[in-house]
Amino acid sequence: MKRCAFLLCVGLSAQSLHVYSEFARIDPSTGRVTAPETPREILSPAVVRNGFTSFQIVVEVPQGKTFWLYVGQNPEDAVRVTVYRESGERLEKVDLPAEGTSTQIFWMDLWTGPDAPVRRIKVEPEVKVESDWVTYPMEVRVVDAVVPTTDFPEGYSNPGLVIRGAVCGPQREYFLYKTDLARTRFRNAQQDIALSALVPKPQLARLMTCDVPPPADDPEWYFRIRDYLFRMR
Repeated sequence: MKRCAFLLCVGLSAQSLHVYSEFARIDPSTGRVTAPETPREILSPAVVRNGFTSFQIVVEVPQGKTFWLYVGQNPEDAVRVTVYRESGERLEKVDLPAEGTSTQIFWMDLWTGPDAPVRRIKVEPEVKVESDWVTYPMEVRVVDAVVPTTDFPEGYSNPGLVIRGAVCGPQREYFLYKTDLARTRFRNAQQDIALSALVPKPQLARLMTCDVPPPADDPEWYFRIRDYLFRMR
């Protein structure tokens, strides 16, 4: 059996494993990120308490080659992990280990409880192909920020429009299909709205640059807001 960390395995085997942000646009046929040009490196991401933090997992294998996807934690049950298989804009919940026979994208929700200790934990997607293992090491930072408990509305708006609407005023919204991915990203944006209520609007407006539209080719621009909110104590 061969087991190795992701950073050591790239280029050494026919399979690979990557983790990207929820905002990265990924070509489902190739597993390659189409935007932004340089996606955020996900190695030590922050997760908010009393809320969801989401990621996309890309497993690349030759067509017809069977793989199994696992997600390990240390300590055990430090967060609640839920994994979905992305099928276009649909999310299909899967049990772990999840099986596949071609390059696939998975959506991973991490729920962190409101009373979780502020610390670093290991959350490591792992792929098994025959006797070989590839591990993607993530040292996840459980941060001080706690999402206020409230009833969040369901919706499908683009997260950028959601947060800009709350901070900068009503936004022109283009037609958006009511899909699983849109609903889940909207859910996460509602958590950001709840956190943003604890911050003076002018402060967020400066980060948002309300008079300048966000860059269309960089969906990860949103992190300038989320990173700020997740750093709150």
